[in-house]
Amino acid sequence: MRSLRIIPKKQRVSFPPIRLNMRLFLIFLICLTVAVIAFFIIIFKYSALNTFEEQQKKEEKKEKILFQLTDQLQTKNIKSDNINVIASTIKPINNTYPALDFLVANAKGDVIFRTNNIHIHTKNVRDMLREKLTLYSSNNRVSNTTYSSFISPVSFRDGLGYLIMDSSTSKLTINPAQYNRQIYIAFGCSVLIFILLFILCMNPITRYIKQIEQGIRRIVKKDWTYSIPVKGKNELSSLATNINWMTEQLRQRFEREREVEQAKNELMTNLSHDLRTPLTSIIGYLRLVKDQQYNNEQERQHYIETTYNISLKFKNLVDELFEYTKLSLSDVEAQFQQVDLNGVLYQLVGEYTPIFESQDLRVHLTIPDKPTLASIDIEKMVRVFDNLLSNAEKYSYKSSDVKIALQKSLNQVIVSISNETHYIEPEELDKLFERFYRIDKARSSTVSGSGIGLAIAKRIVDLHEGEIWAESEGNRIIIYVTLPLPPDTKEKETIYEDL
Repeated sequence: MRSLRIIPKKQRVSFPPIRLNMRLFLIFLICLTVAVIAFFIIIFKYSALNTFEEQQKKEEKKEKILFQLTDQLQTKNIKSDNINVIASTIKPINNTYPALDFLVANAKGDVIFRTNNIHIHTKNVRDMLREKLTLYSSNNRVSNTTYSSFISPVSFRDGLGYLIMDSSTSKLTINPAQYNRQIYIAFGCSVLIFILLFILCMNPITRYIKQIEQGIRRIVKKDWTYSIPVKGKNELSSLATNINWMTEQLRQRFEREREVEQAKNELMTNLSHDLRTPLTSIIGYLRLVKDQQYNNEQERQHYIETTYNISLKFKNLVDELFEYTKLSLSDVEAQFQQVDLNGVLYQLVGEYTPIFESQDLRVHLTIPDKPTLASIDIEKMVRVFDNLLSNAEKYSYKSSDVKIALQKSLNQVIVSISNETHYIEPEELDKLFERFYRIDKARSSTVSGSGIGLAIAKRIVDLHEGEIWAESEGNRIIIYVTLPLPPDTKEKETIYEDL
């Protein structure tokens, strides 16, 4: 089987973009060149110089005819009185050029032959020779027309003669005023051509500039959804691209500010709600004690203990709010160190096991046998797992299972904590890690919590360049925490195993 050789298609040649200043210069140069060409075309086509040149050509043609006729007469070698031969030689030329008149004279100046030309007949040949080409006027001629005479010597057998040719012609003069007027007209036409052509060539550029200007006006009016079309590859297209980028940055900044403002309003609302509730309870119990509205000392002691417990919750809420604010600062730092996550989880789950068992919850911990070393801030990461375990204890069904598992991949560690609770909609799962967010089913006086714990956990995981998210499988919710492993962790784990 023959193999087919694939011939690549001809690649399209891409030319480098022309800079705007170079493009403007080329437009100006092209328009100027066209205007200059138009100026000289008008000058040479409609100028008096052109008419003058045409008259010169006509005069040269007449001289050529005279010389040809002289050669013909001399070639025939006739006598000066052979009128028939002279007439037969001249009349065909005269019939061909009726505007020309001819006269033949001998050396004495006597006329031998002439055509119907009274103007030459009245002059003496010797005077004409002496005066050369003298112009004469006649009452029978038009006032702006003169006559030109051409004289050529002819050799006859009996002596020298003269062949004289006379014709009407216009004056070969140039009027300076008319010539200057034509120069001005040509210059004006060329300037007009330059302006029109320049406007025509500049129209796409000016139209695009106007479009950019209108786009900027819309952006100034906070229409940040508008995008200026990017045309070509020059400074204007680059300007449009930068303006669009700036508009996008402004839009994102505005949305962030709006989100911050909304979050601030929600913070104030939730904070006032969560602070007002325990504070109201504290004031109420203290008023009962202050007004001695109790039946016995045991009831008074109960009021004091309740007030104390509510105060502790109030303090925890303020502490969590302060901690979240501190973690939200841009200059917050973490103290990283190599820690075995297996031991950390084992210790935390051991501390929470009695609490889970008191709520009739069964704990299942799954961790690998080998140590799992990770670079973390131990104090902050313990807070993350503590918050997750605390939520699992608060919101789990009675007599259900709480599962904690740790897995390790090549470049990260995955910790999952799952428990059975009310079904959570998928759109609410992403909101669990927002500050002060609590699902409506969970917002009750029987379940304590500020709604900041998961937000604090997310902020700490972000500081570790990890991820935290929630998934649901029916009534079971699973929260995943991933932490990156440093490149040298595998080597350290191998050393640890050898020991």
